Amino acid sequence: MTLFKKDLTMKKVLLILAILLSQTCKKEFSAPYLNITLKDWNGKEIRIKDYKGKVVILDFWASWCEPCRKAAPVIELLHEKSDPENFVFLGVNTDNDLSEIEIKKIAAEFGIKYNNLLDPELKLAGELAVEGQPALFVFDRTGKNIYHQYGVNAEDAHDLLKKMSDWEK
Repeated sequence: MTLFKKDLTMKKVLLILAILLSQTCKKEFSAPYLNITLKDWNGKEIRIKDYKGKVVILDFWASWCEPCRKAAPVIELLHEKSDPENFVFLGVNTDNDLSEIEIKKIAAEFGIKYNNLLDPELKLAGELAVEGQPALFVFDRTGKNIYHQYGVNAEDAHDLLKKMSDWEK
């Protein structure tokens, strides 16, 4: 093969790679879960997409979930140790039979101080195929889901704090 043909073949390969990478990026940023709108417990509508440029950490929980009560202090510790310029923490409450006032009261009992979204119809939980609670989901600065974990307890705190420094990059 001549040098010209090799060069042309390399250009084709690079072009194909560029197209594939651009499609992957477009597809990820247009993922349906990014556009789901939920209200926080103050009535403000919020989407994950609203936090483009920040690492978004979602904590799925419910009032009846005893493991969620144990996970809440760990998530709150991560929240307190995080840089608000780089991280957003959102609880996602999935109760469908409680008022916002009742959910806020239970969140306070659990020790949850970060903002919470209400997902009584499981729109976001369903789109992300959340299989149990508590569930921790992490999205990078482009909205790509980069980590999830079911069940969070005190023993996980150290490892999660270490992972946060990787997520921040």
